Amino acid sequence: MLNIAITGGGPVGLTLARLLLQSSTSTSVNITIYEKDASRTSRTSFGGTLDLHPETGLAAIKQMNVWDEFLKYARFEGEELRICDLNGTVYVHQTEAPQLKGFQARPEIDRVRLMQVLLESVPNELIRWGKALKEVVREDDQWKLKFDDGSVAGPFDLIVGADGAWSKVRKALTDVEPSYAGICGVAGSIDKESAGDTWDLISGMVGKGSNFCFSYGQSMMAQRLGDGNLKCSFYAQRERGWVDDLKANHTGDDDALKRILLENYQEWDNDFKQWIVAAKELWSAPLFELPVGQRFDHKGEITLIGDAAHLMTPFAGEGVNAGMRDALDLVGAIEKSVTEKTDLDLAVQAWEESMFERSAVFMADTMVNKLGMFAQDAPYSFFAAMIGVFARANGYDVKQGWMSWLPVTKTAYAFVWAIGTCGVVRRHVIDIFRGQQQRFPVWDKR
Repeated sequence: MLNIAITGGGPVGLTLARLLLQSSTSTSVNITIYEKDASRTSRTSFGGTLDLHPETGLAAIKQMNVWDEFLKYARFEGEELRICDLNGTVYVHQTEAPQLKGFQARPEIDRVRLMQVLLESVPNELIRWGKALKEVVREDDQWKLKFDDGSVAGPFDLIVGADGAWSKVRKALTDVEPSYAGICGVAGSIDKESAGDTWDLISGMVGKGSNFCFSYGQSMMAQRLGDGNLKCSFYAQRERGWVDDLKANHTGDDDALKRILLENYQEWDNDFKQWIVAAKELWSAPLFELPVGQRFDHKGEITLIGDAAHLMTPFAGEGVNAGMRDALDLVGAIEKSVTEKTDLDLAVQAWEESMFERSAVFMADTMVNKLGMFAQDAPYSFFAAMIGVFARANGYDVKQGWMSWLPVTKTAYAFVWAIGTCGVVRRHVIDIFRGQQQRFPVWDKR
């Protein structure tokens, strides 16, 4: 009987547990999940909405045999997407997933609903609640888990660290810690009550899915949740201390945060500023990431999955998806080891190598998005970079072969720049008819 410990009862840890229970070797595996939350109901918020991808998150959902439950909460209409700039120029308005290889349907599901589906699929007796991990230690040539409450668990045949960005398990495998990603800001929510008379305007701008707006190192983003309300965020390329100052001077004061945001976003179209005015329950935070291609030393009986292994910013939607794929493939390696009676440690080591290669691609794509979205010439640089991502998803490389002879990226940049310039003119004309005086040189910045 294999004794496996999973640290972290989030989407990735629960996915791993459910997949192990569904595997052909479930009777040969004993699973224990150690979760810092006090109970299933102790956490009141699980974040916003996630889009699950066909080859990663959705593949795991199907393998877990929770597809029917997932469909109760999945929102395929949530794939609607707008990408805009500060002038309200719409560069993309997607009403459904483009029918291209690698870009099939990616339905949205609220994180809280995904957690509900996964928690209901795993017997409660497998979860040890209120177990905040303090450290992983090596005693008598065996790994053990030490918790904040003073208790110790172990040894185990395998410890899987699914304990997120600030993983305690990671410390046993590498000295590398997440670093500041250069992006910080404020996030919150918008509903009919907080928006008042501007709800129809704001809701219409977001539609059934998301509206992502980028200009000059700043962003405004809003996503529709399952209950019809909106999650919003206002992130920008800033020094690490910016958000620290916010926390120190304006904790719990939404109006103070809004005044700062409105000052920072004074050049944005007034319709977008209504998002700031309507936002509530604001909180500020910096974003962190691990280096692209991050690896950790292989050590017997211990490994990492999800954010613990390859923390990324959220700008490609790969975080949870990559973690669920980690779980799917790791279970395959464990299952093969048990059925073929081969060494589990060698199976995990081989799985780690494949995970490093796969996650490096996800991390690189995420970095491309982050740099493009928050560049000073955004959104132009973002769209130019995305040409390469779409091409690679369809089996092409704009930097190799015949495509390298074509100015694909420069052409895309010029095309989007032309659209943006027309958008500047459009905004000036509209503001003239509205009787609004421009307070900033939008034309010069273009």
